[in-house]
Amino acid sequence: MAGLTLVGVDSEARTDSDARREAVGSIEDALGRFMRSVRASLNEGAHAFSPDLPPSAYWIMSVIGKTHPIAPATIIALTGMDKSSVSRQLRLLKEAGYIDSQPDPHDRRADLYSPTPEAGARFEAIRAANRARFGQAFDAWDEDEVVAFAGLLDKFIGRDA
Repeated sequence: MAGLTLVGVDSEARTDSDARREAVGSIEDALGRFMRSVRASLNEGAHAFSPDLPPSAYWIMSVIGKTHPIAPATIIALTGMDKSSVSRQLRLLKEAGYIDSQPDPHDRRADLYSPTPEAGARFEAIRAANRARFGQAFDAWDEDEVVAFAGLLDKFIGRDA
């Protein structure tokens, strides 16, 4: 990447081909576009869920909607958000009536969070619409291409496929 100094990497020893460098640059550009698309989708989802809900609260709501009951520490680990932000958004979601809490049976000092039935149904409807819209992006791809892409994407982000 131009303008970056890679510590411990001998630039003379790197022999990436022009094609590989061009492909990596193309991937970097595509990931930038993808991140903007994800951000826009998050904003749209937040607005569809509740026009007054900040995207960060909707992001936490989406984690709770997919995995519940869930502890704040797990939300922090999954989102990368700091503890104070997660606490603030959990308080907002609870005050708005979107989530309920119950004491963690393994740690009475902590709470576990779950969506309320109405919020859970609303979240699932938005999620189903997003998946349908997202799936349309692959309509022109054959199944082998979609499966290969999923495996490569998992490999890229560091998960076992």
